[in-house]
Amino acid sequence: MALLDVQNLSINYSDKKVIQNCSFSLHQNEIIVILGSSGDGKTTLLKAIAGLLPVSAGEVRLNDERVPDAAEKLVPGHDLIKLVNQDFALDEFHTVEENIRLRLLSYDKEYIQRRIKSLLRLTKLTPLRENKATELSGGQQQRLAIARALADEPELVLLDEPFNQLDFQTKNTIAAHVKNYLKKKKIGAIMVTHNGVEAMEWADRILFMEKGIIKRDDTPEAFYENPKTLKEARFFGHVNKVEIEDEKFFFRPSFYRIKKDKTHTTLINLKFIKKQNLGWYSTYHFKSGKHAVQLNATTDISMLKSVYIRRISVK
Repeated sequence: MALLDVQNLSINYSDKKVIQNCSFSLHQNEIIVILGSSGDGKTTLLKAIAGLLPVSAGEVRLNDERVPDAAEKLVPGHDLIKLVNQDFALDEFHTVEENIRLRLLSYDKEYIQRRIKSLLRLTKLTPLRENKATELSGGQQQRLAIARALADEPELVLLDEPFNQLDFQTKNTIAAHVKNYLKKKKIGAIMVTHNGVEAMEWADRILFMEKGIIKRDDTPEAFYENPKTLKEARFFGHVNKVEIEDEKFFFRPSFYRIKKDKTHTTLINLKFIKKQNLGWYSTYHFKSGKHAVQLNATTDISMLKSVYIRRISVK
């Protein structure tokens, strides 16, 4: 049995259709990432799953029980579903520790202390435990919001761009800890992002949304290797375009070989322009006809005059 079932869910704002007939399931210990552009309905779908919005049609079921929508409850929401909003929804004049404690009032003191200590360590907030929420930076508030959401061990966590205010190093550390925690505790999770790289790092499955409609439900590998449209492909990294005899070809910077093989069959000519060092690998910029082409490599390929590419078939 699925942990979560979203069945033909639709949400309208006045006459505008924001979410249209969305259906998918999420199993225990599974992480789904909802990917799409700003304004495509990702956050609206997340809030509807949490029971925080009125639903125009369809339903949400958790453990095969219907989740009431916002029109059915005096205080919208579900005890076993926790949402990390972009506005954080913190108790601003309480300390970091008090913000977490307020989510644990129904537990015994020993468990509360142990739980607070664990969550502070998980989100790297132990040195700030006595600081008020108003004294925290945006990134620190974001980490506190994650700690609060996890405090009473929900069955489903909804994450709305949960790391967008963290610096690169902190984001990598916190994101890895949180993902490992969710997997260890077998907590289902849905994360919203417009970052395809982040989606591939996190997701067991990706839902690609466009204009309120789930266009595709697939694995990260399938999205990267075999995108259906050019828009979809570009969410997961750079896409090169070349033209041969007036026919357009698209391929990723890593989809090339020096020698022809079964999948790399299209020959393109190259003229080296420059090298861009990106750490453990470099991007080499070439010209192929009138088009700029990028190729990624860990060794010097500036001398290449041609390569065979693996095309991606996109509309």
